[in-house]
Order: sequence, then structure tokens, then C-alpha cells
Amino acid sequence: LGMDTIMKGEVEVNRLVKLKAEMRGKLIEEAREAIVQLWEETNASQATRDAFRGLDCTDEASYTDELLQEHDEEIEVLRARLETMRPMLKMIERREEVVAERLKYEELQKDPDRLKQRGGALTKQLMMEEKMQKRIKKDLPKYNDTLRKRLREWKAEAGEDFMYKGEPYALTMERQEAEWASYKDEEAQKKLQKKQQEKARYSGAGQKLNLPGKGKQKTRRTSKPLGANNHIK
Repeated sequence: LGMDTIMKGEVEVNRLVKLKAEMRGKLIEEAREAIVQLWEETNASQATRDAFRGLDCTDEASYTDELLQEHDEEIEVLRARLETMRPMLKMIERREEVVAERLKYEELQKDPDRLKQRGGALTKQLMMEEKMQKRIKKDLPKYNDTLRKRLREWKAEAGEDFMYKGEPYALTMERQEAEWASYKDEEAQKKLQKKQQEKARYSGAGQKLNLPGKGKQKTRRTSKPLGANNHIK
């Protein structure tokens, strides 16, 4: 082969090596974006994220095929984990909707003006509240019981808590129920205080009606009714 042919071959090899490096860098960056997205979807803890060492390499010149393979393997692991989690995540999301609806329903009951609507608007309002009440009384206890069981099973099998928005969801449920009980207690106290205040106000108004000098009536002597046995002297 002539020198000219050899030199052209070397140029082409260098071009392909550079192109491969550029493509490898692009593929690794895309893989990292996918990994971060999957971490969010699987509610991965910080410890889980830190365990993946592939992100430690930030120098693109040091990117290798082995590093790309490491990213691809992490993606496969996370995708498989997400598929396992999906049924639980769907139930958690449904429960969260009813938990939010529970507070909305309680606030609705404080607004008497909602019942001043007429015709179809009032019917629609009452039907909506009836459906809300049904979900709160029927569906929420069912979600609570099922999730508590499945969360225990998950921890036993996976060796870790099921995380949701950065917190073990079992703890989230406990906190929500404790906050709800506290809310109901506060509302009961407010109603009691309001009732006592109204009672005191009515009592005070009643006392003001008993004006001085008019509270007692003088005793009047009355004659015997007609037909009584009166002796005339």
C-alpha cells in the first residue's frame, strides 16, 4: 500500500474513533437522564441513588463502553423495579385522592350557602357530596387495610420500606391518620366553644329582660271567688 493510502486510512480510523466517542458520550448522558427519571418514578431513596457509582465519572474523555454498559444495566434494574411497584403505586394514588377528598368534604359541610342553590344545581351538589361520602366511608378503609398488608409484605420481601415521595408510605399513612384525628378533635372543640358562647349570650340577654323593680310583683289580696261560702255580718 502506498503512503497516501495508509495516511487516508489513519484519518478515517481517527474520525470513526472520535465519532464513536461522541456517540458514547451522548448515549451515556441520555442513559443518565433515564436513570434520574426512573429514580423519581420508583421513589428511590438517597441511599439507593448513591449506591449507583456510574455518575461519579464526569469527564467525558473518560467515558468507556464499560461505563455505558453499567448505565444500561441500571436502567434495566430500575425498569423491572417500577413494573413491580406499579400496582402499589396505583393504589397509593387512589388513596391519596380520597384522603384529599375527605378534607374537602368536611370543609363543604361548613358552608350552608351550598344548600341555597335551586333545582338541578342543588341536586347535582347533593349527588356529588353523596358520592364523596361513599368513597370516604367505604373505599378509604378498604385502601388502608389492603395497603397496610401489602406494605408489610413488601418490606418482608424487599428488606426495605416502600418509599413514596421520599418517605416510607407506612409512616405517611400513620401521620395522615394522626393529623386527621387531631383535626376532628379541633373541630369538635370549636363547635363546643361556639355552643357555649351562644348559650352564654342567650343567658345574658335573658337576664337583661329582668329590669329592676319589675322582677317581683306585689302580692295582692283577692276576695273569694263567687259562689264561695261568705258570711255577712
